[in-house]
Amino acid sequence: MNNKFTVEEVNLICIFECKSRTKVISDIKKAIKYLDDDEMVELSNRLVAKLDDMTDKEFAEMEFIVTE
Repeated sequence: MNNKFTVEEVNLICIFECKSRTKVISDIKKAIKYLDDDEMVELSNRLVAKLDDMTDKEFAEMEFIVTE
C-alpha cells in the first residue's frame, strides 16, 4: 500500500472503531461537523481521503497502535 499514515492519523483511527474501514470513515465524517479546530478538520479530511483510497483487505491487514 502506498498510503502511509502519520502518527496523528493512526491515533485518530484508534479513537474510532478501528476494525472496519467503512465504520472509521463514517464515524470521522460524523465527527468533523463538531470540530472547531481547523487543523483537526484538515487531519480528519486527509485521513478520510487516505482510507477511501485503500481496500477493506488492505485496512484489515494493518495494525494500528496508539503512540505518543
